[in-house]
Amino acid sequence: MELIRTLHKQINEDANLIIFCENKILYDQKENSFIFKLNDLNSKLVNGPYLAIAESKGHYFYSLDISSSEEILGIFMDPETTNFIDLINIIAFLDSKNFLLASRASILNNWNLNNSFCSYCGKINKFDLKEGAFRCDCKKLLNYPIISPCIITLIHNDERILLGRSKFFPPNMYSTLAGFIEAGENAEQALKREVAEEVNIKVSSIEYHSSQSWPFPSQLMLGYKCKYKSGEIILNDNELEDAKWFNISDLPNIPPKTSISGKLIHSYIEDHLKL
Repeated sequence: MELIRTLHKQINEDANLIIFCENKILYDQKENSFIFKLNDLNSKLVNGPYLAIAESKGHYFYSLDISSSEEILGIFMDPETTNFIDLINIIAFLDSKNFLLASRASILNNWNLNNSFCSYCGKINKFDLKEGAFRCDCKKLLNYPIISPCIITLIHNDERILLGRSKFFPPNMYSTLAGFIEAGENAEQALKREVAEEVNIKVSSIEYHSSQSWPFPSQLMLGYKCKYKSGEIILNDNELEDAKWFNISDLPNIPPKTSISGKLIHSYIEDHLKL
């Protein structure tokens, strides 16, 4: 699959459509799919131009945004099982290909919506097909999709790992700590600062693990493991409602393995058990 970023005036019947409405994604629970064909839908209400985000073997994937007043569902689609839901409810359980598509579609959909007009002069932006970016002649600047880099880290101390809980999590759900990288910081500096700010802990032995796109709205999560150095847990800001040390043999609900947080936790446990 090739990642692309361009606008098409028309789409073919066999195009793959990923559809959003008010920041929610159209999802078929029966088929476990968020990808639709034009003949699945009430096509009279789908208007171009169309934002193409990927191409595979001559078939294009498009990210579309519709208004809540549009009747998008075709006559053969069941509104009881096909409806708009929050992307967060499904993305962590998708395989790698569909994770990429859903994440990219959401990020580029927001980018498309937020760049209709020039922020300097207020005129309608043009789309530069060569660059795959929006531009206005007033400043000659190109507006590419903005990606916000974040760190996410597993803090470990032998048999124990430190996990935090946001008030927005499901019951008894704990996860690894995360935060945005500030201007001028490198990822390791951001990690140390975020951990100190959130839980009053100092860490050492920072090791990079992996990265993952996270479309809420457009983060790139840089995953690390680090070792506890010193300090007692104190919640220093309002980002977490709780943080605790957990023995790796007695964990609370944690994110699934498909999320980078789940990968970090399971990777540490598997590596630790080999020792």
